[in-house]
Amino acid sequence: MKIIYKIYCSIFYLLLFPIFILVLIIAYFLHNILKPNQSKPKLFFGPIPILNNKYWSESLKEEGFDSKTVMLNYYSSINSKDYFDVVLTTKPTLYSKVFSPISAYYWYVKYLLSFDIFHLPCSGFFLGSSILWRLEGPLFRLFGKKIIVIPYGGDFYMYSKIKSPSLQHGLLLSYPKNALNEGAIARKVKYWTRQANIFITCFQLGGASRWDVLPFNALIINTKEWTSKKHYNKKDGKNGFVNIAHTPNHRGFKGTEFLIQAVKELQDEGLLINLILIEKKPNSEVKKILFEDADILAEQFIATAYALSGVEGMATGLPVMSNLDEEIYTRLFRRFSYLNECPILSTTPENIKENLKILITNPELRKELGIAGQRYVAKYHSYSTSKYFFGAIYKNIWNGEKLDLLNMFHPLKKSSYNNKMDIIKHPLIENKLPSYV
Repeated sequence: MKIIYKIYCSIFYLLLFPIFILVLIIAYFLHNILKPNQSKPKLFFGPIPILNNKYWSESLKEEGFDSKTVMLNYYSSINSKDYFDVVLTTKPTLYSKVFSPISAYYWYVKYLLSFDIFHLPCSGFFLGSSILWRLEGPLFRLFGKKIIVIPYGGDFYMYSKIKSPSLQHGLLLSYPKNALNEGAIARKVKYWTRQANIFITCFQLGGASRWDVLPFNALIINTKEWTSKKHYNKKDGKNGFVNIAHTPNHRGFKGTEFLIQAVKELQDEGLLINLILIEKKPNSEVKKILFEDADILAEQFIATAYALSGVEGMATGLPVMSNLDEEIYTRLFRRFSYLNECPILSTTPENIKENLKILITNPELRKELGIAGQRYVAKYHSYSTSKYFFGAIYKNIWNGEKLDLLNMFHPLKKSSYNNKMDIIKHPLIENKLPSYV
């Protein structure tokens, strides 16, 4: 059935293509004649409903930009339609499927003319799923638009090029179908690497031939919406319970089974601990659990880096455990970015039980790492970070200023973002406790 639908769409796209080109020609001349003078570019974030599009866009609205999030749909299980400015389709219907090529052409022209800088994944813009996807880059250039590509994962990971076999295995456990789509993903990654004005990979390095800025993790949150702990649980697992929170979506990717086993073994040894698995909860309830109940956030142990859950945990003031051990990924960011300021305790399946025991039995260490985490999020994952980060990029690609974007986060550069405010202090060395380095 899917093959028949793809053939139908391809034929429909080709039949309508002459009309599309005619509309583009008319639009091109009108665009050049009617284009208003403006001091700031209009910003587009989309069209895949990744939650951080909302945060990036909101932060830039605070800076005075006309910014919109425009999504093809939304993931009802993890976010709300109200998170975004525009959601074009909600539930697929027969009507929307039959006329999807017309819709794609219409959306393409409408939003191409409405914005100046486009923040896109490697899956592209509104023709990204059609046979005409290779036209998107040249059309952006023809209309004088700028492209910032920020992959989110499923659009970028080519499993055979991942440098960590454990990460590849975790992806196969959680997203096995992507392995069968590697050829298409590779073509689009190569295409958008070439077409983008700015390409930002963050910690996703396998298969990337280029990056133009080097944040370890570009995720941000609205820190005003997150309440940081003022009072910390002083229990140590012997004189009272300690609660460990974990968000086990994508269990294979996160290594959830290793956490469950470690908690069971520690409980069998007599430690008083609870494991709170946070699944399919609205964000308001997640905030409540992290603030009121959790003492430790155990985030992910297979994939290197930390995700939005880790940022939220640090913002709440929790000590966070996540895998930052893979040298092939992390060394670059220790030398040329800010990873050494990160107070996350690096944890893998091999040392998860040991690290849990250290945090459970040392309430003062939990508090010290938690406070450092709050400061780290305020510095590197807040709206102020986003304003500086994207502001510098826009000055480069829109205003023509020659800025050293590659060294924006270089720890040894006096002018880097890292050194514009206090360095985050914590007891870890390369995300490990000194006695275990």
